[in-house]
Amino acid sequence: MSFDSAERSLAGGRPIRLYQFARGLLRWAYASCDRDVDHLNQSFKALRGGIADNGIQQSGDSQQDQFVVTAPGDLEVAQRYRAAAPSAPVQLTVFARHDGVDDYLVIWVGEVRSVKWTQPDRCEIACAPLSERMEMQGLRLGWERNCPHALYSLACGVDRNGYRVDSSVQTMDGAGLDNGSLAAYPADYFTGGYVEWPIGSGEYERRGIERHAGSTLTLLGGTAGLALAQAIRVYPGCAQTTAACLAFANLPNYGGIPHLAGKSPFDGNQYF
Repeated sequence: MSFDSAERSLAGGRPIRLYQFARGLLRWAYASCDRDVDHLNQSFKALRGGIADNGIQQSGDSQQDQFVVTAPGDLEVAQRYRAAAPSAPVQLTVFARHDGVDDYLVIWVGEVRSVKWTQPDRCEIACAPLSERMEMQGLRLGWERNCPHALYSLACGVDRNGYRVDSSVQTMDGAGLDNGSLAAYPADYFTGGYVEWPIGSGEYERRGIERHAGSTLTLLGGTAGLALAQAIRVYPGCAQTTAACLAFANLPNYGGIPHLAGKSPFDGNQYF
């Protein structure tokens, strides 16, 4: 029986939905039925308490078309949002099929936006459709003194591996971590940079560094997900100034205008 035949059948259809969350090569797969389902060489797990959604809406307004998945509060993918949100987006693909029928349809694709716990044992995962990205405005290059490029980006051109510092977590207090070897670097050397550590399947979680003082790094989002003796990679930050760019030997790629005039051509005075 095909998927279409099962959908049209008055009594032969047994519909189920399969939810695949993905971050790079990491996968979390769940089924809406009462047993595990093998689909596309992957096992979709049945959950105690079940998993469901609010239905697919196509009003043309991405805010109203929000797709909400309701699941057990201890759902593994939801736990990633307990403290800070993951540093990379988590995608959701929803498959529709019928029990005993191999044919299927991909009925929804989007990204997780937020997770909230409505009850101690239940959570709601709010997701935005893929069409939302088409409504986003692109980045515009500013006319400014400071460099607008993100450090280590293609426009910046600095190779981050040339400045990487391999370290570990000796102590931590929830807000930051400490390692004695970091004290060998000047104060604020790592401020504005980030820390990353492996989370499996070749993926790395990242946290921005709010402040570097001595051997201590204060992290944006805290230390949730880290463990004592955890191996980490630390990358220095950039103040987006010409002096900072010189420190990276990267002044030819500086994206700002350091000699920008102090008066605006749009203030009504005829200076230009």
